[in-house]
Amino acid sequence: MLSASLFRRARRGTTLVELLVVLTIFGLIGSVIMRVLIRQQRFYSRAAEITTMHGNTREIAALLPSDLRGLSSGGGDIYAMSDSSIDFRIPTGSSVICKIGIGLVTIPPTTTASRSSVTSWMSAPQLGDSVLIYDEGATTSVTDDGWNRYRVTAALAAGSCPNTTGFTATSAEAAAGYTLTLSASPPATSPAGSVIRFFRHAHYSFYRTSNGDSYLGYYDCPGGTCSSITPVSGPFKPYAASGSGIQFVYYDSTGAVTTIPANVARIDVTVRATTNPVSLGDAARVAYVDSLVFSTALRNRK
Repeated sequence: MLSASLFRRARRGTTLVELLVVLTIFGLIGSVIMRVLIRQQRFYSRAAEITTMHGNTREIAALLPSDLRGLSSGGGDIYAMSDSSIDFRIPTGSSVICKIGIGLVTIPPTTTASRSSVTSWMSAPQLGDSVLIYDEGATTSVTDDGWNRYRVTAALAAGSCPNTTGFTATSAEAAAGYTLTLSASPPATSPAGSVIRFFRHAHYSFYRTSNGDSYLGYYDCPGGTCSSITPVSGPFKPYAASGSGIQFVYYDSTGAVTTIPANVARIDVTVRATTNPVSLGDAARVAYVDSLVFSTALRNRK
């Protein structure tokens, strides 16, 4: 009885063989779990690449139309164009003239106590920018109305916009106006109260970076000095005569393709993007492709 009891107490422990079996099972389970986690990580990484590709193509559809639809081809807003780029005059703000001098115009401040200022801009006008001032013409007929273009020839300066004009309410507001020096004096048919619009030279182009990827790039020319091109979306498929990553096509009012900037009534943009070859799960590695076409009708199109 004593020896049997000791034997039963001894059997309550774990033998080396049992320990090795348990460790082997745990190792197999851990290996399977690690493989599942690694496959999930790869799947999500590749799925994220595909999602980013879709996001890039749709980003262009939200970005470009906001700039293109404000162009007036008949008004000379398009400087140059090709299947991979467009050089244009982008509106940066507007105001109302409260005082006119020789080669000078004064506009109200951007901020007033009533919060109803008529001056607004994305960035303040600089030397080399251009403005359009509304010209009422010599008669009361609308047939001789139009816009006269001027160039800003000096840095923006402080100017007084008198309270009597109705655009400012206090002496502090009146003194906070801005004076623009222009390339010529507006005619008498552009009196105080005329609308003035501000413009700047800008550029979109499809270009290849030093690492070989292709992006849509942008630069503008504040003060007449163009900045270096900056990628705004991408990467996309590389440039090609057909099937390019980003392709501009220009149409006139009849729907025919045109190469004349003054005749452009609509701009179609095709966007094509592709991923590196990826495999989702156990499928073969393939490159996923996404494409999008959108049309933008221009302002004042003929």
